[in-house]
Amino acid sequence: MDLDRILNSPSVGAVEEQEWIHIGTSPMSELLEPDLTATSDSHGARSGPMLVHSSDGRSVPAHRLLSSVSGVNPLSPDTAQSRQAVILGIENLVQTVVEALLADEEKLSIRLSSKQGTIAGAPHASPGTIPGMSGQRDREISFPGGTPREAWRFTVVLRILELVHEALVNNSLTTKRDLFYKDPKLFLKQSVVDRYVDDIARTLQVQRHQLNVVAAAKGLVTGPLKILRANGTVLDCSTDDEGTLVPNQREIQSLDIGTIRWILVIEKEATFRALASKQFWSSLPIGNGLLVTAKGYPDISTRALLRTLSTCPPTDSSSPPPIYGLVDFDPDGLGILSTYKYGSIALAHENAHLVVPSLHWLGVRSSSIVELDALSGGRDIMSLSSRDRRKARGLLKNGILREEGEEAEWRRELQIMLMLNIKAEIQCLSDSVGGLEQWLGKEIMSQYLAGR
Repeated sequence: MDLDRILNSPSVGAVEEQEWIHIGTSPMSELLEPDLTATSDSHGARSGPMLVHSSDGRSVPAHRLLSSVSGVNPLSPDTAQSRQAVILGIENLVQTVVEALLADEEKLSIRLSSKQGTIAGAPHASPGTIPGMSGQRDREISFPGGTPREAWRFTVVLRILELVHEALVNNSLTTKRDLFYKDPKLFLKQSVVDRYVDDIARTLQVQRHQLNVVAAAKGLVTGPLKILRANGTVLDCSTDDEGTLVPNQREIQSLDIGTIRWILVIEKEATFRALASKQFWSSLPIGNGLLVTAKGYPDISTRALLRTLSTCPPTDSSSPPPIYGLVDFDPDGLGILSTYKYGSIALAHENAHLVVPSLHWLGVRSSSIVELDALSGGRDIMSLSSRDRRKARGLLKNGILREEGEEAEWRRELQIMLMLNIKAEIQCLSDSVGGLEQWLGKEIMSQYLAGR
């Protein structure tokens, strides 16, 4: 029995797309003790600590501002030491397979950890935890296994481990999409790669980017924020009225937050672009703001950037700028808010350094819908779809939205959606007196002054 025979086994190609079972192994966090003062490795990769600073020159090591897994800052490149530790962890996983091959054993196996899912549980949430989540489970997958599907699953995991190991050894970055196209006939669909990459990261108790697997750029930001990249270039986010792509966390060296007084996170890209084109971020008397969108449910890079910004005070203040969320009045809008504020189940092992507990819900709320209904003659109000209702019922089972949960107002608004069978998009605010910009200015000013 050898690896070539495994990878070319006829049973591997005999698997149809089915419901995937997640799998998992032992922790290796004790191996990850990166040197946060190091400067470079043998490959020339920068490995020093990221600094967050403002225009007056004040600097604070980012690892002091962010909680992180295994001591690695989510907004800085991995050190050579931590990368070598992850490489060693992968090799330890494969070592059991090699030993079984050498011993000519009939069964080869790998243990991986996977997310457990949600349960109707704990009503209260703390930063970095997902209410109602019971943790993770371990599962052993083997070759040849009892079915062709089991053999295929084992081969998929082994292939992904090989590709990730190659990226780490070469100190090169890749994406989940890139991994899929390395062997699409084997992987069948993108979600297979997505889930097993996350399971491998969870198994090794590291963040996904520590596997050198990063997300493609998705988020946009505009306003007086300057981003110094690891290659020495500077992104001035105030110069592009269409928004600047948020770099992945490994590319960011430091942030210059200047005198940003408030931050607005917007669900819709169209709304973001409309406000960015008019430089809404510079229009309020309380000072400059920052506009951010992840175009729907947020990606890791946008969440990591917001997490950092939520801990960094501007030049002339001792408190970080308040962060407001503008989302549709529908179940997905509240789901997006929940992801920013409390995290996601899929990335539960990374939530501690991605959540933004200080996020405030700006709108759209039912009170705004009632006011606008009379002005628009009801044209902005839509009925919930069957999917919307399923999503709403699922959210109500979430710990933070349970009757005794942290977000009583969110629960009330969700119940109103269900009882009245209504939803509305952000664009409906354009029908308010003075339009969207005046409505936003009034709401931001009100919440900002109330929070001082």
